[in-house]
Amino acid sequence: MVIGYLSVKKIDGKHIGGILVVDKRGIPVEFKYTDPVVPTELQKILYGSSLETYLHADIIATSLLGKLENNPIVILTDHPDLVEVDKRILLVSESTERVENTKEIGEGEYLIPFQGRAIRIVSKEKPSQEVLEKIKEISEELDIMEPFERLDRALRYVCSST
Repeated sequence: MVIGYLSVKKIDGKHIGGILVVDKRGIPVEFKYTDPVVPTELQKILYGSSLETYLHADIIATSLLGKLENNPIVILTDHPDLVEVDKRILLVSESTERVENTKEIGEGEYLIPFQGRAIRIVSKEKPSQEVLEKIKEISEELDIMEPFERLDRALRYVCSST
């Protein structure tokens, strides 16, 4: 069983994305990233305020998912625009609330116990009970948010070396 972490960033005017796939112990089994994208002035004019959503979801995330060699049971993201790209993608964030069991708090929104607190999951489609249980199981084994830190550092490194 593997879990994916998908993130996109805007760093110094460059848009970059990456996906890190880890096993249940947090060990990387796959890492893919895009070359940094710098939009042209014409693209900025034509796309206006939708440019970042277009680049992040339609260009970067879609490209990364198409390159995956592994098939993660779930792909966690820290970027709200990416939830619409694929039904496996769930937006995840830490919550200050405390829960003992997985709790549905709204349509497509859940709280899952995590290190005495909770993580908040938002999905486009209602995830299966199996997926929610796997997330809970993984969060008991490792810091489910920590791979985002590694992914962020890796993307910043790639962006700085281009």
